[in-house]
Amino acid sequence: SDPRADAYVEGKDQLGGWFQSSLLTSVAVRNKAPYKSLVVHGFAVSEKGEKMSKSLGNVVDPDQVINGTEDGALPAYGADVLRWWVAESNVFSEVQIGPSALNAARDSISKVRNTLRFLLGNLQGFDPRVQAVDPKQMHYIDQYMLHLLREFSMKVTDAYSEFDAGRVVRILQAFITRDLSSFYFSIIKDRLYCDPEDSLGRRSCQTALEEILDGVTRSVAPILPHLAEEVYLHAPGHEKGETLFRSGWIKSSSVWRRPGLEEAVEGACAIRDSFLSSVPGKNPNQYDLTIAIEPGLLFELMESLQEESSSTTSQLVELMMAARVDLTSELPRDLHPDVLLNHGTFLINLEGGVIREDSPYSIAVTPTSAARCPRCRRYTAESADCLCPRCNGIVSQAH
Repeated sequence: SDPRADAYVEGKDQLGGWFQSSLLTSVAVRNKAPYKSLVVHGFAVSEKGEKMSKSLGNVVDPDQVINGTEDGALPAYGADVLRWWVAESNVFSEVQIGPSALNAARDSISKVRNTLRFLLGNLQGFDPRVQAVDPKQMHYIDQYMLHLLREFSMKVTDAYSEFDAGRVVRILQAFITRDLSSFYFSIIKDRLYCDPEDSLGRRSCQTALEEILDGVTRSVAPILPHLAEEVYLHAPGHEKGETLFRSGWIKSSSVWRRPGLEEAVEGACAIRDSFLSSVPGKNPNQYDLTIAIEPGLLFELMESLQEESSSTTSQLVELMMAARVDLTSELPRDLHPDVLLNHGTFLINLEGGVIREDSPYSIAVTPTSAARCPRCRRYTAESADCLCPRCNGIVSQAH
C-alpha cells in the first residue's frame, strides 16, 4: 500500500516550513513525496483587509460565529454558515470575514433552504421506489432537467476532486437560480397543483424533482452537513433511520444524457425568450402565441413538444406559459389588430457539430379571448364562471 497522504492542507507560510521539511525528509528516505496533493490556503483578515490582531480587537472567534456572543453583538450563525463562508471564499488567497460576509453567507444558505423546501413539499406522498416514471416515458421538459442534473453532478464532482469548494458553490448557485427557480419551478406548478394526483404528467414531474432533491442535497452535504442530513431525514425513497453520509455520492445515469432533446428544449427556450420580451412585466398566460417556422429541423423539434397545430395543454404550451400555442410554417395574413410581432434565429447544433443549421422563426402575440379558469387560473375557459375543459374533466373523474 502507498503510505503517502492524499493531501497536505496548510497555510501558505508552510511552503518554506512543514511542506518543505517533510518533502526533503521523505525524498531523502524514500525518494518520493510524502503527499499526493498540496492544498495551500491564505489567511483570514478583517473586512477592512487588515491582519487580525488581539491588540486591534478585530479577531473573529469561530466559536462566537457559531454560538454568538453573550452581549448579542454577534448573533449565533451556526456551523453551516461558517462552513459556507469558508467554502465560497477564495481560500487560496487572503479571505475577509466579518458581519457583512457572514450575513451574505446566511442569505445564500436561505436560498438553498428555500429550494430544498420547495422540492420536499412537492414530494409529499411520493414514493420513487414504486411511483417513479421511466425516463423514456417522462415529459420532455422533465427529461431535459435530468440531462442538466447530470451535467451539474459531473461539474460538482470535478470541483470537489480539485479541492475547489468555491467553484462548487458557484455551480450550485447557478443551478438553483437559473435552471430551477427561474426556469423549471416556474413552469411546472400548474402540472403539480392542477393535474390528477396519479397522472403520468405529475408523476413524471415528481420523478425529476426527487432526483434533483437527491443530487442537490448530496452536492451540498460536504459544505452544509447539518442541512443535508436534515433534508435526508424527510426525503422520500429510503428507509427510516438511514443516514446520508453512509449512502454514497451523487447518483446520475448515462440514460439522462439527451443532446437531441437538449436542442429541442433550448430551441423552445429561445422562442420563449422572444415571447416573454414581447410582453415585459405582464402575465404571459393572458396571451395566445403563434410560432411560425419554415419546415426543417427546428420545426421538427417543436413538433416533438406539440404534435397538434394548436393546443392549450401541450408541453410546448407549458414551456411557453402561454394561454394557447399555434405551431405553423408561416404567420397568418389576417393578424389581430393588437398583434405583437417578433423574430429570431436559433442555431441547431447536433451530433457534435456535424449537423448545424440556422433556423429563423417568427412569433405573433395576441391577447387571448379566453376567460380565466377558477380552478387552474389559466386563461383557457369559455367564461369566467365555468371550468376550462381540462379542469372540468379532472373534476368530473374525481366525483
